Amino acid sequence: MKKIITVLMMSLLFVPAVLGQTKKEKKEMLETEEYKKMLELIESEKYDFEADWANAQQGGRINLTTNPNFIKINKDSANIFLPYFGNLYSGTSAITGNSGIEFEGLMKDYTMTADDNKKKISVTFSAISKNEQYDFTLSFFKNGKTLVNVNSNYRSNIKYDGMTKKPKPKE
Repeated sequence: MKKIITVLMMSLLFVPAVLGQTKKEKKEMLETEEYKKMLELIESEKYDFEADWANAQQGGRINLTTNPNFIKINKDSANIFLPYFGNLYSGTSAITGNSGIEFEGLMKDYTMTADDNKKKISVTFSAISKNEQYDFTLSFFKNGKTLVNVNSNYRSNIKYDGMTKKPKPKE
């Protein structure tokens, strides 16, 4: 009887540890699966980003959930419309319209890198319009969360955060 009680007590001590490892392993497996799906999407070079927030260089954080905005990547082309909040520098007399970041055309120097250990994907490219050059750095995380950094030759730096998804089918 004493032996049975000892075995039961020992099993009660080890069961939580085994179950805890199982949860950790399940979480790691889920994160790896999410990362692989995101990597596959980015490697397809067909994806859409929509920002929830804009972060101006001066420290302002603006909610964009009710403002139209997007980055649509389709192979070697980009269609970009992002509101801009920041300083315009000399030479900006050529900027017209609402002074947002707008571009539609071929990208230059598109590069993708993946860090499997951190489960993070990065894309960089340049978009050169008639009057301005934009350098984009997109950082994608396993759950679709994306950070976008935009540098321009006529504007202060601005960052956006939001989500990247598959493009919606055209109706």
